Amino acid sequence: MSEFKRPLLDVKNLKQHFKVNKKFTVKAVDGVSFQIKHGETYGLVGESGSGKSTIGRSIIRLYNPTSGSIVFDGKEMAGKLDKEREDFLRTNMQMIFQDPMASLNPRKKVIEIITQGLEIQGLYDSTEERVAKGLDTLEQVGLSREFANRYPHQFSGGQRQRVGIARALIMNPQLVIADEAISALDVSIQAQIVNLLKDIQEDRGLSYLFIAHDLSMVKYISDRIGVLHQGYLLETGTKEEIFNNPIHPYTRSLLSAIPHPNPITEKHRKSLHYSYEGSGFTYSLGEEHQLTDTHSVWVEPDKFDKVLNEAMAVPVS
Repeated sequence: MSEFKRPLLDVKNLKQHFKVNKKFTVKAVDGVSFQIKHGETYGLVGESGSGKSTIGRSIIRLYNPTSGSIVFDGKEMAGKLDKEREDFLRTNMQMIFQDPMASLNPRKKVIEIITQGLEIQGLYDSTEERVAKGLDTLEQVGLSREFANRYPHQFSGGQRQRVGIARALIMNPQLVIADEAISALDVSIQAQIVNLLKDIQEDRGLSYLFIAHDLSMVKYISDRIGVLHQGYLLETGTKEEIFNNPIHPYTRSLLSAIPHPNPITEKHRKSLHYSYEGSGFTYSLGEEHQLTDTHSVWVEPDKFDKVLNEAMAVPVS
């Protein structure tokens, strides 16, 4: 299989369980599978506590996955990593965190924060070369070189997030995991950051795993979208399929909650209520059902026809 036909990231049956005590284990992620192609943005959405951030942290190996397969650029990243694969992962996959202040060392200058990865991986021969690369990267994310010797507390929230983006980009990664990267920012700044990410992607051919709960922003930036609930990927498809033809009741309830900018339309909007306890579903008994080559839904086999018929009969307004 050629490099371009093979997905950049192929996650299969990923499970991330956290043992609380001898009798209780939290199953944060329980059998999730999806792919990300070269140059593609895959949006992962769901309510708080659904397992979105856990998936991102498991893929980049901040957590050791309980089980499953994570194939990144043809290399298996689950299980115990040898030094060669770990160095490959740390160089070619980067993460942008939710809280830019908490993820930046307050005792280091911005240029030190940005170039730390280069130093750890032994890239470039001298400090001068690393600094030059850092200054160039600062400009690419819309910050002046004059900011290089400032500390994180001297920046606004949006500027700090640009520093976080620069720290990720300087490694020249193939995949960037944006973990709620805009949720802590003002709405106007969110748009600037998302447009910056899109421009960088167009320039560098990057792939993104974009984790968020803001459906409108996910629709704007993503090529394909996965809907997560209680550790299960309930529906995945192109953004057109998810927004124009949602099938799973949980997906439909999320979309029905998006407010309309038109006050007249908003007045008559009806939100669909979804409760797992009252839904009649048992996620652990579900199976993946393919609707098209790109659109699939996770539901028990004996409930699939009912779910499909209900989705067709009552479209989301």
